[in-house]
Amino acid sequence: MDIDLFGNKINKLEADIVNIYADETQIVKDIITNEKWIYTVAIYEIVNKPILNDLINSRYRKELSDWENYFDKNDTEIHWKNIEKDNNKRNIIERWLKYIIDDCFSDRKFYFSILGINISNLNTEEFGKKQSFNNIYNRFFRSMLAYSLKKFFNNGVIVKNIYHERGQQSEHEYFDWHTIFKLNQDEKLNFECEKIKFLPKSHREDKKSNIIQLCDVLLGIFKDIHLGVNRDTYSQNKKDILSSNFVNELLINRIIKQPWNKASKYGYFNRSQISLFPKEYFSPDSVLRFKDNYYDISKIDLSYYKSSQLNLSI
Repeated sequence: MDIDLFGNKINKLEADIVNIYADETQIVKDIITNEKWIYTVAIYEIVNKPILNDLINSRYRKELSDWENYFDKNDTEIHWKNIEKDNNKRNIIERWLKYIIDDCFSDRKFYFSILGINISNLNTEEFGKKQSFNNIYNRFFRSMLAYSLKKFFNNGVIVKNIYHERGQQSEHEYFDWHTIFKLNQDEKLNFECEKIKFLPKSHREDKKSNIIQLCDVLLGIFKDIHLGVNRDTYSQNKKDILSSNFVNELLINRIIKQPWNKASKYGYFNRSQISLFPKEYFSPDSVLRFKDNYYDISKIDLSYYKSSQLNLSI
């Protein structure tokens, strides 16, 4: 389709052309409420304002004249779940998060969205018994992309590629093509691709996986602050990252607590989006299920800050 948000024909010379990179979590539990959640994240890279090389340069510290001397320690794979005792991984993550902060005061070309799905408030039978997780994920993944693309790129957008971390979605018979097929039916969305491409976890196999690894980090950070952790066993490396300016100044104090602040000096409005759904459970025959059932993100409790007050084990 070639229509913008206002029903006007898109001038493809003015429309933003973007690549989308995405990842997800499996079902995880809130250690305080016991609710079960799935999370998905997407990073949106404008083709003529690329971020991939920025992240690669930041990973290897290429601003240093002797950066090659540190290549091996900076070439490590980044996954949130296994950074506990690896300071090299922590350092790379901290540089990436600083890059996002710095971008707020320069080019403002970093865009991302996160969606949390409260499985405990869904009627999962509506998604079928076969591959229920994938069916739930596929539906809400599409919803996140559709909403974010319209919000971020209101002058028109053309999606060149969608990349997803290689996982169980790659085995689903519909996910790689049906997601784009459904999204492309929206007259405000435009796609040059027909199938989602799956990327490996390792940036050594495909350099684009640097962005997939950053997706994993963003998911891990938000999951932990939202659902809480066992503070007694939580690693110091992760505590250090959760004390960063990115987490406290940008993610929590702005994006979460002030999501509609268009005047922020960080310029995050229309570049970031965090949503949680559904806030309440309604039976299939309830008329209430058609009301807005998203959480007010500015009022959510962050269990990470409560978990230290409880004697928890997970």
